[in-house]
Amino acid sequence: MGKDFTISIGNIIWVIGVIFMAGTVFANISQLGKDIIVLEQRLEKKIKIINECEDRLIELEKELARTNCIHK
Repeated sequence: MGKDFTISIGNIIWVIGVIFMAGTVFANISQLGKDIIVLEQRLEKKIKIINECEDRLIELEKELARTNCIHK
């Protein structure tokens, strides 16, 4: 009892469908990779801004502490 390896229209359509789906999956994965890079860049910018704001806040707190010491 051997397997039937004859080529039929149904098999050809099935193979074409699999190839098409593989191409679609590959395109989606590639796009997701690009989206991740963009998100990482945006996150890096936001982290930089947060760090700058934090540094400025620390300086303002120091200045406020000095001002309060002078007025006491």
